[in-house]
Amino acid sequence: MRGQVLKADGADGPGLILGDDGVRYNYEQAQVRGGSSLASGQKVDFIGLGDEARDIYALGPAPQAAAPAPAPMPSVAAAPVETIQPPYPQVQAPRQAYGSKPPAVPGDGVWTYFIRSITKNYFKFTGRARRQEYWGYTLFNVLAYIAVFILDIILSAIIYGGGDFIPLLTLLWFLFQIIPSIAVTVRRLHDQDLSGWLYLITWVPYIGWLVIFVFMLIDSRPESNVHGPSPKYDPAASAFN
Repeated sequence: MRGQVLKADGADGPGLILGDDGVRYNYEQAQVRGGSSLASGQKVDFIGLGDEARDIYALGPAPQAAAPAPAPMPSVAAAPVETIQPPYPQVQAPRQAYGSKPPAVPGDGVWTYFIRSITKNYFKFTGRARRQEYWGYTLFNVLAYIAVFILDIILSAIIYGGGDFIPLLTLLWFLFQIIPSIAVTVRRLHDQDLSGWLYLITWVPYIGWLVIFVFMLIDSRPESNVHGPSPKYDPAASAFN
């Protein structure tokens, strides 16, 4: 797969490559072949494994900034020219409207967020999670419940001849997903600049789950908070995922 380096690997964290498939991949200098050192804007060829880039090859030299044009030599013979103001007002760039948000950073995909939630971020209760990450996890979690429930029906019919139903796989999946489900919800609350302890409101009968559901629908806040930069509106947040 080919892509472009967004951020080089350095002391501030792993590097970042934007693949042609629109997905961001983390990389380390150890994965760069040929002994070359990558720079921002450089085209590369690599193998994507999950959210990491492996076996990276640079495609050509790193882009270099254009040299500044030499300043013109002053002419002693030229007479000073009076600056003439235009008869019309200068056009200024439009200011960002009050309450508007910066452009959103493309997400990593709902399937990638789901796999990351049950592996790398299984016990991660810190940081922030954008709306796409939470609902990507929720979507595939529901699909997993449906799949294991159907398997339980088939296994019960084979083992017990349809007389008894033992939801063994459904119970195992329920126990497995408790922690990542709470973790991604806590990170989603952090994205609203709220305390993760607000998750305990789900224990309030009738309305607790509804309050959390509403918070899960609210868009990310573009500004940084104590939990980190915005995962939707700040490109630097990719290094924290």
